[in-house]
This record gives sequence, C-alpha cells and structure tokens, in this order.
Amino acid sequence: MVFVTSRLTTLQSITLSALRRSESAPAGTMLTKRAFKTGSTAPDPPAPGVVRLISNRFCPYAHRTRLVLAAKGIDYETVNVCLAKRPEWFFSINPLAKVPTLQHDGKVVYESLVCNEYVDRVFPGRKLLPEEPLEKARIGMLQAIWDAKSGPNFMKVTMTKGEERQKAFEVLKEGLSFFEKHLGTSEAPFFGGEQPGFLDYSIWPWFELLGLFLTDDDVKLQEAEFPRVFAWQAAMFDRPEVKTCACELSVWTKYVASARAGNPDSDIGLDDSD
Repeated sequence: MVFVTSRLTTLQSITLSALRRSESAPAGTMLTKRAFKTGSTAPDPPAPGVVRLISNRFCPYAHRTRLVLAAKGIDYETVNVCLAKRPEWFFSINPLAKVPTLQHDGKVVYESLVCNEYVDRVFPGRKLLPEEPLEKARIGMLQAIWDAKSGPNFMKVTMTKGEERQKAFEVLKEGLSFFEKHLGTSEAPFFGGEQPGFLDYSIWPWFELLGLFLTDDDVKLQEAEFPRVFAWQAAMFDRPEVKTCACELSVWTKYVASARAGNPDSDIGLDDSD
C-alpha cells in the first residue's frame, strides 16, 4: 500500500434546494450514507479497479474531491465517516484520519488538493490543472490566498460575533478581491477558462453555502463590489457536476445547528433506509 503525502441566478437568491441532480455527471455509489463511527467494523477493501472515496457529507474539503470526480466522469464508491467519532480502522488507512481519502488499486492518497491532482493526472478526461507553468503557478498562488484569507474566515464569520466577526469578514473580502481581479483578466466565465478547472472546484464548496453563512446585512457580500465573482457563482450553479454533488441547504442548516450545540451529527437528514 502506497501513502502519498504532500500539500497541495446570484449570491443572494440562489438556494441549494433549487438544485436538481443532472444525468450528465455521475454520482458516487455509497456503501451506506450513514457514517462509520468509533467502534465500527471496517468495510471490506475496495474491489480491484474500484475507486473508493472516504468522505463526510458535510466536509468542504471532501466536497472538493467529489466535484473533481464528478467533473472527470469517474465512477466511484463512497464510505462516509464521522469526524467527531472517527473509527479506529480509519487510522490504519490514513494516519491523520482525515477526509477526503482515496483508495485505488492498493494506493492511498489523502489531503484534498493532493487527491484532486492525483485524480486529474491519473484518470482520462479533460485536464483541470493548466499545463503552462506560469498559469499553473497563478492558480497555485490564488489557492494559497484562498487558504490563508477567504476560506478560514467563512466559518469564522458564522461562529463569532462583534469585532472579531467584522475583522474576519474584512479579511475574507480582502482575499476575494484577488479573485475578482483575476476574473477580470479574461472574458472566460471560470478560473479554468470556458469550463471550470482545478481552482473552481477547490473554492466552490464554500460559495455553495453563502446562503447559510453570509446572510446578515453586516456580513453580506455586495454584487457591486464583486460583480465578476457573482457572475462566476451563477455560472457554477448551472454546472451538472455542481448539481450532482449539492447538499440541500435545509440539511446543512440542521447540521450547523448540531455543530454549534457541540454534537455535530454526520447522519442528520437521513432516514432509517439510508
């Protein structure tokens, strides 16, 4: 077994409940939608040739890899795990027990950006990372800005109050200004050009949840300030892979409430048959 380690509509009115599954993007097969927890028996290893994604329904980093798998048209199976009560067997597969984790023909790959690059390099289909070195570097630098400024502050804006919340919102917007500027350097609707690419899928999970996280007037993004980002988000909502991987906003709302109460419920919204 090989372990690969490394780094690597509108914002105001579109809701996830309006998204419908598209026939043109494959969905992953789930062994069970319910999450494996501490004390659970490990599932059998994936069959030869089968791609398995160890995931969590509410993890934005795992969502990144679900998007890339769907965009590449790759059939895969999903094993969900509870991140609050991680099963012991998960540590024998990934010593960090983090999602996403990919299993593929005896190989194990983890960390979302590493997983996505692996998928892009190994499997056929349109390439998501640019080949031109400078353009690839630009994508990497924008990803670094996202990871340092915008991404971490989405949740901070939701979970904090007062001055701390406003500071987080200002840093978030500072990061987004680089994305607004980059979109202005091309007539293409996506960071990947005429179709979404590596960066589009890397940042999308947070934008999909703006209707949940950034709703109060004092922390609401304004279209006049980020017109290109608004247009990009509207274009992303129309993508079949985005529709395939979407989670209902109403379910996410319940999950956030459970997390705030100190007991994040990975199985929330499922019935007994799932």
